[in-house]
Amino acid sequence: MYEDFINAIQNFRHSKLRTFLSLLGIIIGVGSVIVITTVGSSASKNILSQFSSAGLDLVTVSPGGMRRATKTLVLNESFRKETFETVPNIAEIFYKNSVSGTLQNGSIEVNLSVSAIEYGFFGVNGVELDYGEDFSVSDFVHGSQKIILGNEVAESLFPEGNAIGQEIIFNSNKILFGFTVIGVLKSLDSATESPNTTAYVPRNFYTKKINPTGEAANMIIRAVDKNYVTQISDDMKAMVTEKTGSEYYASIFSMTTMLEYFEETNATLNLMLSGVAAISLLVGGIGIMNIMIVTVTERKKEIGIRKALGASPATIRTQFLVESTTITLFGGFLGIILGLIISIVVDYVLSWPFSIEWGAVALSFVFSVIIGITFGLSPAARAAKLNPVDALAAE
Repeated sequence: MYEDFINAIQNFRHSKLRTFLSLLGIIIGVGSVIVITTVGSSASKNILSQFSSAGLDLVTVSPGGMRRATKTLVLNESFRKETFETVPNIAEIFYKNSVSGTLQNGSIEVNLSVSAIEYGFFGVNGVELDYGEDFSVSDFVHGSQKIILGNEVAESLFPEGNAIGQEIIFNSNKILFGFTVIGVLKSLDSATESPNTTAYVPRNFYTKKINPTGEAANMIIRAVDKNYVTQISDDMKAMVTEKTGSEYYASIFSMTTMLEYFEETNATLNLMLSGVAAISLLVGGIGIMNIMIVTVTERKKEIGIRKALGASPATIRTQFLVESTTITLFGGFLGIILGLIISIVVDYVLSWPFSIEWGAVALSFVFSVIIGITFGLSPAARAAKLNPVDALAAE
């Protein structure tokens, strides 16, 4: 077997172009599988990293998703209490409102949406202060006219810095409110909250000065554990249906459900694309079979001499099987290297964390070897069946 392997290497060196063409299909097939699975895994890891610190245990309920309902859903204190009593495994419930307008610092203006939040909202959403201070419990209770700015908002309003303690004006529908800046938030890329371009005020200010009804626009539910998010989402759908006659009246959203859907979709897409890449492996296998048939035809005299010297059909068969398998071994190895290089470059360009699927690497390599053995069987069997006299007489 070792001697056959050495002979195969020598034969490849004598036919470099033919060997390269034989390798090409295997290299492309194995490399494609690795690029598809590795880049897909990196994309998943990149998305998961954005929600690893907060948000996976939250469920957001937003009424008004569909107006065709027998009754409306009002997010007030009565509904908050009922939700706590009806739906199990809830740790906290936060109400939130938003109001659009313009923040003004002298001649500088920024159009944005100001969020009115409750105590603890920043913590569950992974939002942190860059500098300054958070709202106190007293600020939330009394609805103080204090404001915390997202980092991009602070940079726009105060390009020279030093935003803390500054007085700014919020213009909402030509109604002016004065606020004192007490903090600026750290930059955060998250699908649960976008603090960079938002400003925050205590929700009791909103209910006292803007909308005295106390009705919230959004309800954010924190589960006792992220494993209960699906159960809470289902229970809230049932509760909304009971209240309004339609489960679609309110939008019920959770990052956990979205990520599960994304992972399922990504896995399906990777499987489909890997199947397409596997076709190139099959094409490469057919190419190897064709080239091995040509090789057998060209080396008839060599086969005849070996048989005349006592080589058995099994020995001849093994010789050519080793050659076809060696081609795919090298092709698989080079395909792995090429696939990893391309994956690293793609992840670097997209600023994604590099994540390799070693199972896919091993599977594609083993599959390439199986291709070599399978498509090498026919040429090897043809070589083993050659008549020594006919083979020696071949030109």
